[in-house]
Amino acid sequence: MTTQAGAPEAAEAEDHVLRTIRKVISEIARIEPEELQLDSPVSGLRNVDSIILLEIVVRTEVELDIEIDEQDLFDISTVRDFLGFCRNATASKD
Repeated sequence: MTTQAGAPEAAEAEDHVLRTIRKVISEIARIEPEELQLDSPVSGLRNVDSIILLEIVVRTEVELDIEIDEQDLFDISTVRDFLGFCRNATASKD
């Protein structure tokens, strides 16, 4: 049985992205991290309007040292979508 040498590091990086997103959204939107489900619609989160969403995106970019294309924001409807964009951005910067 062979294993990939980079697999644990990749899984750890993905967990870091998820933890960061949960932390940022919960702090800015003032919701408990447990309330944040991956399939929750971003626009349906309590206390989240377009201004708050922009603040979440900017802070996530800073925390993860990534850039999210503004056009991509139109394709984000769930927390899972946002997580996917952030994971892709962190993977492409390596």
